[in-house]
Amino acid sequence: MEVRKSDENINNNGKTLSGYAILFDSESRTLHEMGRTFKETIKRGAFDINPTNDHDVKLYFNHDTSMPLARQRNGSLRLSEDAKGIRFEADLPDTTLANDIRELMNKGTLSGEMSFGFSVRKDKWEGTNKRTVEEGILYEISVVTDAAYPQTSSKLRSIMSEINNKRIKLIRRRLK
Repeated sequence: MEVRKSDENINNNGKTLSGYAILFDSESRTLHEMGRTFKETIKRGAFDINPTNDHDVKLYFNHDTSMPLARQRNGSLRLSEDAKGIRFEADLPDTTLANDIRELMNKGTLSGEMSFGFSVRKDKWEGTNKRTVEEGILYEISVVTDAAYPQTSSKLRSIMSEINNKRIKLIRRRLK
């Protein structure tokens, strides 16, 4: 399994974490793995994000499997792919871990950087210092401290903020 990291702004102390865990065709920072120093990009469509009976993607803190936050199988983690990348939305539980992460993000100690763990099925190398992942298996995404892909992001939002935003939009429409 390989780990890649990613980043976005925090908007409040809500219970939903969302953003982009993977951005397509965005270059990583310089990586030092497999006895090489290289930069990497992820090709659109490289990962199948649909859960199956024997595989579902999980959300962890710092890639630590003893620190789960959400998973596809129970519906608390939702993944979608668009032209930009793989977007996620996670309903964080009311646990000490999730509450600590919310607090750390709100204080700026965690900046919303994301990472992902995967294995490669097919890749393409340009020389020895540039790799494009064309096909792989996505195992997990993680809230992390540092990012190899600084372009990716996550942010917190609350259900009440969403409800209030919908109410405001409805009132504005009625006033027009």
